[in-house]
Amino acid sequence: MERKYIFFDIDGTLTDANPGGKILESTYRTLEQLKANGHFVAIATGRAQYMAMDAAKEAHIDCLVTDGGNGITLHNELQYIKPIDFVQANRVIDQCIEYHYPFAVALKNEAILYTNQKNQSKQMLPTKLIEDENIDFHQVKEIFKIFISCSEEEEKLLDLGTLDYMRYFKGQVIVEPVEKYQGILEMVHLLKGNEKDIVVFGDGLNDISMIQKAPLGIAMGNAIDEVKEVADFVTKRNDDDGIEYACRHFGWID
Repeated sequence: MERKYIFFDIDGTLTDANPGGKILESTYRTLEQLKANGHFVAIATGRAQYMAMDAAKEAHIDCLVTDGGNGITLHNELQYIKPIDFVQANRVIDQCIEYHYPFAVALKNEAILYTNQKNQSKQMLPTKLIEDENIDFHQVKEIFKIFISCSEEEEKLLDLGTLDYMRYFKGQVIVEPVEKYQGILEMVHLLKGNEKDIVVFGDGLNDISMIQKAPLGIAMGNAIDEVKEVADFVTKRNDDDGIEYACRHFGWID
C-alpha cells in the first residue's frame, strides 16, 4: 500500500464539536492504526502553533501545519511561521484606528494579543489582551494575525488588499492566512513525499481551499455545505466515527 500523507483539521474534524469538543475513541484507534500501517499523520489548522500544540499532544500527533498554512512543526519542533504582509497589515490597523473598530494584533507565537487603543477588553478573543498606547505597529518586527470587531456592514469600509481573512463569528473578522494546502505541500516536500499521496479531512470555511486542491479531499458529515460540494468524499459526522469510517472505506486501516 502506498504511504498516504493524511492531514486533519482540529475543531469539528478531529474533535466531536466545533469549537472545542473531545476526540472519539474510534479516532484515537484510527490514528494509531494509520501510523502502524506506515501512513503519515498530521494536523492542518488555522490555529496559531502555540494553540494547536495542546490538541496535537492530545491526539498523539507531532507534525502540524498551523497558522492557516504559514506554520510548519515537524516532530514537535517548530520549523517556521511566516508573518502576514507587513505593509498591508499596518494599513488595515490604521483603518481600524480611523474607524474606531476594536482590534487586537498577534505579534508573536504566544498567548497574548496587543492593541494601542483604550477600552478594548470586551472583544471576543482567544487569549489575553494587552492595551499599550505606546505600541507603534509600524515599528514592530512582524504581524501574524489581526482580530477586528466589526459588523458585516462595517467590514465593507475596510480595504484588506490581498490579505486573507475569515469571519467565523458574526461580530468579528480575523485577518489571517487561509491557505492550509500551501503549508501541507511544503511539509510533504520537506519529508520528500509525493504530492499525489496527500489526503485532507475538514469541515469548515478555512478548509474549502485545501479540500479543493488536495488529490483526495474528505469532508466530514457535519461539514458546511460549501466544503461538501468540493469534496471527493463525504464521510460520516465527526461525532459518528467519521474519521474511522473514511479510513476503512479507502482501505488505509482494517
